[in-house]
Amino acid sequence: MSQNMQLQEPIELMYRNSLPIDGVFHSHAFYEVYYFHTGECTYLIGDKIMTLASGDLILMHGMTLHCPNPVPHVPYVRTIIHFDPSYLTTVLQPNKAAELLRPFEELSNIRLHLNERDQEEFNRLLTEMNDLYRHRRDPVVHAAYDRFSLRFMELMHFVGGLCSKHVYEREHRSEKERYVQRVISFLEDHYAEEITLEAIASSLHLSKPYLSNLFKEVTGTTVFKYLYNRRINQAKIWLRLKPSYSVSDIGRMVGFRHLAHFSRLFKAVAGCSPEAYRKGIWQESSSHRE
Repeated sequence: MSQNMQLQEPIELMYRNSLPIDGVFHSHAFYEVYYFHTGECTYLIGDKIMTLASGDLILMHGMTLHCPNPVPHVPYVRTIIHFDPSYLTTVLQPNKAAELLRPFEELSNIRLHLNERDQEEFNRLLTEMNDLYRHRRDPVVHAAYDRFSLRFMELMHFVGGLCSKHVYEREHRSEKERYVQRVISFLEDHYAEEITLEAIASSLHLSKPYLSNLFKEVTGTTVFKYLYNRRINQAKIWLRLKPSYSVSDIGRMVGFRHLAHFSRLFKAVAGCSPEAYRKGIWQESSSHRE
């Protein structure tokens, strides 16, 4: 998935996707509903690492860095819904749209575990949505996309009800995952500083080789690849939110001492320079105003 992925429709559905993936860090400005059907997968999202179980539902806020790490050769089946939150404000009253978006904006990329009854209800909604989504351009199926959108609103109400119940957060299942969570928390607290592997290992009382191997095993990536992606993702956020700051300022704010290094890594991750990324944001906002 491209870091600069754009929605072609206000709501997009990938139902029971089982295609293998190369786990890469990515983020996007739209929101995501992720449902895990089956497989073996650890999911790194923001500053949390999650071991997924069948029936897990994750609500992702826009621009959060995330990366799945499924076990190879095990079927990895998931349903993903991407949607533009501003779309809800065009079809619903403002207070109702705000109510449906609240779990995404206030619960910090929460993971819910659905019980058997809730799984049945959720899967029923997904199946109905998929039947309509597959026929959204079929003139024989009347108003398929509009009906799909209504089912999506029903699903959002259902999700809101789940969030009002007791939230069950599955505990990390192994000591390895607990250590990796501590590494991620350390990086989240210090990503804008000059960080060495020795400092991380020392803070956790681990050897550097063991730390490196452990992080790679659990997340599928390296400590510093995660760190650089975290810095670049924060830079993208600041480029959106702080137009008065120069690219150099933002590079320093997220932990890069040299502009050339920042620009090179930004382009490798985002596919364009920081300047081009900021220009794209300006053009996007201008087109929305027209």
